[in-house]
Amino acid sequence: MGEKLGIDRIAKYAQALGMGQKTGIDLPQEVSGVMPSEEWKIKNFKQKWFAGETISVSIGQGAVAATPIQMARAFAAIASGGRMVRPHVTNPTDLPPGIVPAQSVPDEVTIPIDPRNWEIITDAMAQVVSPVGTAAASQIKGVDMAGKTGSAQTVSNTLKAKMSASDKAKYKDNGWFVGVEPRRNPEIVVAALFEEGEHGSETAHVVAKVIQAFVEKQRRQPSKMAKMSGPAEVGAVWTSAEADGDEPQLRSGHFLVDVANRPLALVAAPGMVRRTR
Repeated sequence: MGEKLGIDRIAKYAQALGMGQKTGIDLPQEVSGVMPSEEWKIKNFKQKWFAGETISVSIGQGAVAATPIQMARAFAAIASGGRMVRPHVTNPTDLPPGIVPAQSVPDEVTIPIDPRNWEIITDAMAQVVSPVGTAAASQIKGVDMAGKTGSAQTVSNTLKAKMSASDKAKYKDNGWFVGVEPRRNPEIVVAALFEEGEHGSETAHVVAKVIQAFVEKQRRQPSKMAKMSGPAEVGAVWTSAEADGDEPQLRSGHFLVDVANRPLALVAAPGMVRRTR
């Protein structure tokens, strides 16, 4: 697939999703990482691009270098249908007077993503934590979690081949996992880099714990209806007949119901029978 796409197309969309660029997060000393392309190689090494390099880059290897915040931002954009936002440590409106975050990066941009591709990608990400995925053990029952495992070499294979067994043990691969919940238009995105974790499946355990804690906290929060005070507006539409044999008439009503400090229960509408399986 990487070979068919070609490096120019891969680089185009990777850069559109913020790879090889600073995210603009309000922290000092952010690095931009590297998203290689033919132009990048000529500019930096005065060499032409080789087809074999495309294969490596297409799976995130080769000269690709990314930060966890870049990965979180890119995955959030993909899972949100192309909506890419600038990350912040704090809400800019909460900063003390006179402190203004850098404005070099727009707060939000939209990346065009075909809706069919969006569904395919996010469904595939959900399969990662399914029994057939690379992070099957990190599945959370009842939670629509999705993500992607990965690993990153700390030294090249050429250098590792020259090392002794004891030295090789010092340079284990780093494990990666980026998770979202739910799979489309997520409420939370978690990116984790597990140093010397070797495999993304191990890193997925860490991310799953964070997402599970978030979801459980959200579910413990009172519902919007339960937190309401004063009357709530309720609209209803029904059919009725004044007497047997009359033509049913469509009727509607508008009510105000006081829900303050009142437990809410689901009841069937008049004339309806609740059925349970």
